[in-house]
Amino acid sequence: MAPSKSEKIIIVGAGVAGLSTAYSLLQQGFEDIHIYDKRDYFNQGYDYFKGCDSPSSDMNKIFRAAYGQQTHYQTMAAESRDTFLKWNKMIKEENFEGGLPIYKNSGNIQLTDQNKLPPFEEYTLKNMSATEAICISDSDAEERAIKAGLHPCSVDPFEAKKRGAHLQGVLDTTGGMIIADKCCRWVLHLCQKAGGKRFTTHFGSSIGETKELLLEYNKSTGKKKCIGIKTLDNELHFSSIVISACGPWTNLLVPEGNEKLEATGGSVCLIKLTDPAALAKYHEDIFPTFTYKMRDGFMGGLYGFPVKHGYFKIGFRGIKWTNAVGSTNSVVKTAYSDVPETNIPLYGLNVIKAFLKENVPEISKITKTRLCWYSDTEDNDFLISYCPYYEDDSLFVVAGDSGHSFMMFGSIGKTITSILNKKGDPFLTNLFSWERERERLNVINLGESDPRALKHQKMATPLDWYIHGQPKL
Repeated sequence: MAPSKSEKIIIVGAGVAGLSTAYSLLQQGFEDIHIYDKRDYFNQGYDYFKGCDSPSSDMNKIFRAAYGQQTHYQTMAAESRDTFLKWNKMIKEENFEGGLPIYKNSGNIQLTDQNKLPPFEEYTLKNMSATEAICISDSDAEERAIKAGLHPCSVDPFEAKKRGAHLQGVLDTTGGMIIADKCCRWVLHLCQKAGGKRFTTHFGSSIGETKELLLEYNKSTGKKKCIGIKTLDNELHFSSIVISACGPWTNLLVPEGNEKLEATGGSVCLIKLTDPAALAKYHEDIFPTFTYKMRDGFMGGLYGFPVKHGYFKIGFRGIKWTNAVGSTNSVVKTAYSDVPETNIPLYGLNVIKAFLKENVPEISKITKTRLCWYSDTEDNDFLISYCPYYEDDSLFVVAGDSGHSFMMFGSIGKTITSILNKKGDPFLTNLFSWERERERLNVINLGESDPRALKHQKMATPLDWYIHGQPKL
């Protein structure tokens, strides 16, 4: 049965999935929402530099509505963008944290060095309007970009024409950058504002970290039911329904998730810029977010951002790494884990360095590296579903973001709660279901034998951060 508005609902995880679910439920009049997270987001502010390592805790995320043939995601992204624009207006009116926006419409460009546009970009041009998607090879591309309100650099951000280099692609004029940490703080603020006493937060390493699900077994059927959670301080919290919104940590809480999900880590580099000319060139107000050969596997899969807080950020996800631990196919490992990791595999670093050497001449050395974790399904579609292994619809799982959850922050809550309330769109309900057989675009669950496992990688060190080789002493 769908939950009633009067019953207590526990949400585990306060990132995009947890916050958007909580806010949507509160808007619908649910009366007792409790959200748990091991990070103290009120004091740490979803700031990666302050110890927050969830996928949602970041400086910036890409926004795009360009989705090739997947017009259902294009629709969800467009709805989300409308919400971002509304939030920008509300933030300015309230002067929330100074009133600056959480969504910057500087464009998103998808680049390739191929002679012909890849199918994804061809379908994007077909399924978006001529003002929304621009082939940058068109003679009037710059003129159309300017007419859409973007800076001229958005069609040629790395000055390929000037250098005589071959780069082509598609500019999504609706795209840009989301200020991720501030966006999370804003939605948390909206939950408090909308919920009042109906919304209770449990944040911090003991009161907010979930140790395990509380289970009750049916003697007649032998099946189990989730009746709440136990937190790290050994307190028991009871509820007739628990919503797991743990992203790449899902399988540690819900072991059955191993059959559908895998935590994978991308490689990210941060470069601190100080030169005024470079800071102006890559400024967040004009420079687009970008991808490069995103669907070319281990030879591509690059993405990046304009400068934020003085940092140019670029990532590689052509190979996403795994970390098998015991019976869990992959476990998150970051700078803030019990066994910390601040380095990335040398292979990923070298792919990033090759791109920077060719396209960003202002950068001579990387400043910081990190692993950025995803929750992947086999087909890159969300998992938003009641877990069939728990009776009475007592456990609901939201995961499988596969790297595109933040783009949907403004619309995903409605999708989640409609499925939770068993009133979801039939197509999306089936697409995101646990039971559906999925196409194996990603091979998951290889455990320690996975060639992508971190234990098999040569890890880079700061000595490898020089783009043109280490300087001679």
